[in-house]
Parts: sequence; structure tokens; C-alpha cells
Amino acid sequence: MKIKSLDDLKSVRAYLTRVGAEARSLKTAVIREQFGSYWKDLAVIRFNKEGEVNCSVAEYAPTDLEEASIKQEFASVEWPTIKPLHSIVKPPKMIKEADKNDIYEFRDVTGQIVFVQVRVERKTGEKNYVPWTYWDDDTWRCCEPDGPLPLYGADRLKDNYAVFIHEGAKAARHCQWMIDAEEDNAKKALAEHPWGKEMSGAAHIGWIGGAMSPYRTDWSMLQKAGIKRAYIVADNDEPGRAAVPAISQNLRMPTFMIQFTDEWPAAFDLADEFPKELFGDADETRHYVGPNWRDCLHPATWATDLVANPKGKATPVLRDSFKQMWSYVEEADIFICTEMPEIIRSEPILNKMLAPFSHAAETSRLITKSYRGRSTRICYRPDHDGLLVTFRGSSAINLHVPTSIRSVKGDAKPWSDFLDYMFVNKAECHEVMKWCATLIAKPDVRMGYGMLLVSEKQGIGKTTLGAHILAPLVGDQNVGFPGENDIASSAFNDWMANKRLVVVGEIYSGHSWKAYHALKPVITDRDVTVNQKYMRQYRIENWCHVLASSNSMRALKMENDDRRWFYPEVSEVAWPQKKFMNLRKWIDGGGLAIIKHWAEGFGDYVGVADRAPMTERKKEMIEGSRSEAQAEAVALAECLADSDVPGAMAMKDIVSWVRQASQGRVFDSDYELRKAMTEAGLFAWPKRVKISGRLQNVVMNEVLWDEAKRNKGDAMEVIRSATKKPSDLMETPM
Repeated sequence: MKIKSLDDLKSVRAYLTRVGAEARSLKTAVIREQFGSYWKDLAVIRFNKEGEVNCSVAEYAPTDLEEASIKQEFASVEWPTIKPLHSIVKPPKMIKEADKNDIYEFRDVTGQIVFVQVRVERKTGEKNYVPWTYWDDDTWRCCEPDGPLPLYGADRLKDNYAVFIHEGAKAARHCQWMIDAEEDNAKKALAEHPWGKEMSGAAHIGWIGGAMSPYRTDWSMLQKAGIKRAYIVADNDEPGRAAVPAISQNLRMPTFMIQFTDEWPAAFDLADEFPKELFGDADETRHYVGPNWRDCLHPATWATDLVANPKGKATPVLRDSFKQMWSYVEEADIFICTEMPEIIRSEPILNKMLAPFSHAAETSRLITKSYRGRSTRICYRPDHDGLLVTFRGSSAINLHVPTSIRSVKGDAKPWSDFLDYMFVNKAECHEVMKWCATLIAKPDVRMGYGMLLVSEKQGIGKTTLGAHILAPLVGDQNVGFPGENDIASSAFNDWMANKRLVVVGEIYSGHSWKAYHALKPVITDRDVTVNQKYMRQYRIENWCHVLASSNSMRALKMENDDRRWFYPEVSEVAWPQKKFMNLRKWIDGGGLAIIKHWAEGFGDYVGVADRAPMTERKKEMIEGSRSEAQAEAVALAECLADSDVPGAMAMKDIVSWVRQASQGRVFDSDYELRKAMTEAGLFAWPKRVKISGRLQNVVMNEVLWDEAKRNKGDAMEVIRSATKKPSDLMETPM
């Protein structure tokens, strides 16, 4: 006889009723346990054609008498087989009356229907998916096919390199409809979708059976179809996230998971509308401002296979697909995800991260063993696209990851108004724009100077510019935020490793020569040695640009010939709070994308060899940076330099003079005082001159310098005769 379901067999029905199981297909039954809105298979019962019963949990197995009765009854059964269809024929009432959007046709790789689901909404609001299969006796049965479940969208696997694996057919169908873009509304949906670009160019498939039962799916068809990469998109809930490792273990390919954050509602999938809170309306245009695709992307490749060991426990070994994903960098003693180089982990952190995806407790040891003898290098090259680049004669992993903010045309007036307010000098404001535009739009240019913003009044907008505008436009992973102590006192400098922008919120808390000198190599050196806690030191190319700010006019001790700092005048009158609020609203509403477009079209960029523009504020800072002794020496120098009469001074007399002025405290060297005086317009004679019976360093004005040069043979005598005491120039110290 032919049966419609397992319940047609009296012996089977009695056994299933006793253990609390329900038929799932013609040869499978399950005992299910409910967890909230999810079901989990507590036990799976399978029958073969002879009536032998295999139960996954021994306590639910049939008795000897039950199994004997089942075998006897099975002997009279003629078993049908699944009949693939090109299209649905002779549909049962449920399929016939269902809305076409509630019918999901599961096709195999050849395009034939092997399974149908009907979405049914109960009066309680609960949504169920009812299974239907067509058999060779031309009968539709309300059951699943025997064996592993098919994947929805398997017919789209052909000629695709990558797949998105969604939890359920609904999300998979919606995403495939969108990227196929055969209808105008599909094209519109794709264009407006925040992740539309990333979701294109791949097949979208769905697994069924619930987040807690991914083991029921036939995952082997992915590899058979030649798929090389997988993105798992589980629902935004704990069961969904827990399903990812179970799926990953069945995929022998580089695998990633999409992990939605708290900004999305529970159970969210990509068939749902993105929350309206993730969109802004800068320039009266709807902009997506939520987490980008890469922010939600995490590596999820299963790491190991177990190899049988006749002498003991099975031995874990790395899969080839996992080896493609992770590298060990010996020079820094770190582990890097080669496809997402922003993911850098130390050994203990890596092992915790990989624990759900590995049979081994210390996967790191397997990685280092696997990479023994291979040299993996790292570099930071914003001027190069791609993950693997040539660096100084060898291949290296490029740690630079560009910002995810995409350029959008729009009115950048809120941005320009903010700069006009903040930088009161128009010429200097243009230089600020130039620096910012280069930083944003020209990642291949490393400017040779940083920018220092000083205002005694707080709340001017320095933090807004650095942290809220420039940092995200450069890419948060490319920005460091050190404090003054991190710069001047700490032995660790990871704040500048693999960074394009270093934002220093407050650079001055006292005398800051240390900060000034510590920042010199950050601004100018080609390479830096990175010293990071718990890691080996390593050398890497330096692409840092420094934006420092302070509320003190003595923020840096700046030298007269400084070429490292652009120091524009900053407003001391705070913008109205309402204007700041409107600016932040505009920024949060998509203004950053508009600023990026502005930068790309600015045109006037800083060149690699350009020096920092000189400003009045910078001149003032240089003056204020002098010590008391240097200031006294400069005052003497200016008196002598302004004289039309040939004149010189011996450094011994100058030191005595400034000592009197500073009440005996002179911490500057002879060289520092001479340097300050030559910067003020004097000339230092290259040889020491014998004055008052001893050889001394001498400084002189331009008139004497020219005269001494003309009288080379008698130069010493010319200088001695013109030498003056400081008291000849100034009655008292300054």
C-alpha cells in the first residue's frame, strides 16, 4: 500500500504518540522542545524501508515489541519518491488559495521544484511555514522531503562565487529580488539600500528549519556548486548568532557573519526595513548614517578538522580555508585577519575569539606551526589599494582600511560656515580648508606639517573639528587619540601605529618641551618604531598627521625655524549654542558624506614638500617659547642689530648680563643663547675671537659682519675694536 504520512501506520502512530514525537517526513519524526518562539529538536527518529528505527536519544527508542510491529507493517508499504517539478501542478487547497508572496518554491541546482513552503499567519499573529512535497504517485503531501533539507535559492548557485546565507527563505528571496533588479521598484530598493553595493554580485540563499536546527540542512551543495565564499546572515537574536558556528563547521570556505548591533530590533533580517533612526536628513536628503557593512562583518571561518589518532584523542589540524584567513606576523608577534586587516589580535585574545569556531583550545599554536618558515610582513600604505601590496621589495599585508563614508553631493554651507566662524583670518581659513581637504580626499599624500589650534576660551569647536568631523572621514580605525602624557611620558606609542590622523585634545599642562620634541618624529619621520604593550616592537611606515589643540597660549615650545606646525588664529568668541546644535544635527544626518564630496572637489591641496604656512599666532608662540634668558639675549640682539654702527658682543658678557636679569638662574647653554640671538638678526663669527685675554664666541650685527668679511686678514682686530658691553646698548636688563 502507499501511505500519505507516517501516521497512516498504526504501529508507528502508537510509538510516536507514546514518546511525544511528530512526523516530519515520510521516514522522519522529531521530539521538539520549545525555547521562547524557537523550537529545538530534542530527538530525531529515522526509519528505513525495512522498518528499522534509529533514534538519536536512547531513552526515546522503541521497545523490541514496538520495533517488531513496525517492521511487520513496513513490509506492506510501497514507498513513493520525490518527483521534481518545473512548475507547481495540481496544487492542494492551501497552496492554491495562498497569496503568491506566501509561497516559497525550493528548486535544486537544475532549477526544478523539490519542496514548497507556504507562509501562514495564525489568528494569534504567529507565522508558520507549512511544508509541501510532490511525489511520484502524483500526490502532494504536507511534509518535508526525506533526508537533509534543501536550501532555498539553490538554483541561483550556478556561476556565482559567493553566497549570502539567510535564516529563512523570506529574507533570501527579498534580497535576490532586489539585486536582480528586474523591476523598477527593485532597482529603487537596491539603490536606496544602505548595503546594496555589498550585497550585489552574490547568490542569496536561505536555510530553513529554524535557527536552532541548522544541522538539518544539506550544506554540501554549496561546495559542489563551486561556491568559494560565504556570508551568514542570521536573525538579530541569540539563537541566530548561536547558529553561525554550526553552519560554519559545514562550510569549507572563507566564511563571514553579519552581526547586527543594538541599533537594529530583535529578530531583524535583511528583508526588513532598516530602522528609521539609522537615517538622517542633512541637506533635506535622506542619508544612511548607521553602522556600515564592514562594522557588522566578522570573520567566521571554521578553523579545524579532527584527525583520528589510534593512540589517543583525535588531533585537530587547520583547514586550508582557515589558513587563507589568518596570518601570524613574527616581527610583531601578532595575528592578523588577512581579509580584514583592522582585526589584529594577540595570542590570548585570538584564542578566545576563535573558541566557537575551533576544536582546539589554542588555535594560535596551530597557526604559528602552520606558518613556520613563511615570512608574513605588514605595512601601512594609504596610498595603495588592496589587502596585499608590495612593500620594499616583498609582499605585505596592508593595514590601512579606508573610511566607509561615501561621497554624496550636497550643500556644504554648514561646514564652510563653521570654518569661517572658527578661523577668523580669511587667508588662514583657506589654509585650514586646504589641510582638511587634503587629509580627507588625498590618502596618498602625507603632509609635512601638523595643525595646532589654541584658544583660551573653551567650547570653540576644536573637538568638533577633530573628533566629530575629521576622525570619521579619515576612518575611525585610522585615528589615534593620545593624551599629553601618552605623547611625552609613556613608553608605549601604539596611538600612532597604523594611523593617518592623531588628535591630541589637550597638549599643554605645563612646560611642554617634551611634548614638542616627542611629536617631531610623528610629524616628519618616514618610519616609526611601534612599541605596544604585550607585543614586540616593530617598524612601520609613518603616515600620521597631527591635529593638536589647547586652551593655553603656551601650548608648545616652538623654535624660530619650526616647519612642522601650522598655527592659525582661532576665534575666542563662542558660536551660539543653537548653531552648534544645528551643525551636529547636520553632521549626524549625513553631513559627513557631503563634506567628503566637498573635499574631493576642493582642488587646492597641500603638496608633499609644502612647509607649514607662517602666521601671526605662530610668531607670537615662537616669541613666547623663549626662556627668560633667551628673551633677554634677544632684546640685546635687537638693539645691536638695529644699529648702523659696527658692533659685536662676547658671549661671556652676554651670559653675565642675562644672569643678572634672571637673578642668577640661567639654564640655557651658550649655543641656545647664540641661536636665539642669530634668529633675532645677529651673526655668529665662525671662529672664537681673543677678547680680554681669552678666546670667546662672538655675535655681531650685519654692518660689522660685512666689514670683517672685507678685511679677512685683519678681521679679528676689526671685531675686537668693535666689541661692546651689553651695558653700552641697554642701561638695565629688560
